[in-house]
Amino acid sequence: MSSESTPDGAGAHDPDPARETTLHVVRALSGEEASLDWIVEKFSPLLLASASYRLSGRLRRVCDPEDLVNDVWLVALGRLADLEPRDGRYTPVLLRFLSSTLLNKLNNLFRKHVLDKPRNLESSGLDDDPVARVESPWTGVITRVARREAGAAVSQCLEQLSDRDRELIILRGVEQHPYREIAVITGRDPKALAVEYWRGIGKLRKALPRSVFAELIDE
Repeated sequence: MSSESTPDGAGAHDPDPARETTLHVVRALSGEEASLDWIVEKFSPLLLASASYRLSGRLRRVCDPEDLVNDVWLVALGRLADLEPRDGRYTPVLLRFLSSTLLNKLNNLFRKHVLDKPRNLESSGLDDDPVARVESPWTGVITRVARREAGAAVSQCLEQLSDRDRELIILRGVEQHPYREIAVITGRDPKALAVEYWRGIGKLRKALPRSVFAELIDE
């Protein structure tokens, strides 16, 4: 990424990716479109992986993962100003908010299309969401950066993982569940999960050292 695409050239020379994300969030709050682009491009592949993992069966018939991610951004970008950094970092806070928003929307879809069992399953699950009907100033940003090369590279790295490793990256790194909860979901030992996660993150960081993988939790 060139220095022109980052605040004060931070992305090109700053060795600390956590500071880079924080700078972009601050600049995005001031209305800089380039930083909005950067944030969406950086985090969208992780959200798409989470949406693809969570959407299955009946839900996949009523909602496409990309549509769900788009809808999450429509909510999140309008609420950036509500987020407070944690230990000087925006990445874990923003990612937690994004994944929580996605899971909330999935729960709403489940209640509507599975528990209520509507007759027409071909309509989009987002049609009745007021947010989806609003002409958002962020819509153009989302569409413009959704499939850029950098985001595609992150998605490709995730797709190359085994299903087991990708599930762990999503549950721990993206959705930030503690290992004891992941152990219940997966039926695997928490200590073994920690080792597997550390190894998986290491592979991703080696493949793309300046990507969002450098900022995912690994403790």
